[in-house]
Amino acid sequence: MRRAIGISVHTGWGACVVVSGSLARPEIVANQVIDILGDPERFCFHMAAEMKRDAVEQWIANIRKKAVANAERALTPLLAQDVSLCAIVAKPGDSGDLDKVLGSHPRLHTAEGCFYRDVLRDVCQIPVRIVPPSSLDVSKVGKIAGPPWGKDQKLAALAAWSVLERARSGMLGFAR
Repeated sequence: MRRAIGISVHTGWGACVVVSGSLARPEIVANQVIDILGDPERFCFHMAAEMKRDAVEQWIANIRKKAVANAERALTPLLAQDVSLCAIVAKPGDSGDLDKVLGSHPRLHTAEGCFYRDVLRDVCQIPVRIVPPSSLDVSKVGKIAGPPWGKDQKLAALAAWSVLERARSGMLGFAR
């Protein structure tokens, strides 16, 4: 039986749901919130904007190493549950030029979203697909799991089922 993990990304954490079956015949295998970075480090680009420019790249590199280690530790038990595909609920694209990011508050938020999405994508050693949240309709998912079961878990589950369906229909489009 094929299983997929869906991850709804937030600043410093992710809602992870391992599923099998389909939306019509759902099975929730695991449902967990993982921490990647805690306060205040989770706002890494906001912190970087307050630093001297020559220290920023090293700060981001160091905090990324910590985020990757934490994400690996948190995701390993979930990925070990016979998971073969991953769907990350996040916006596509990149944060752009670092100097422009540091000079614009909205771009700091974008950079943090890209940072966590990319950390999670890089940690997963299985095919990954980025699924825009706007492409998912949470009203299609009712209360099919115990707490935590909110919008983030529904998005993660929908994204996971969408990649399972793509795989079943032979439609590729996964990154690795």
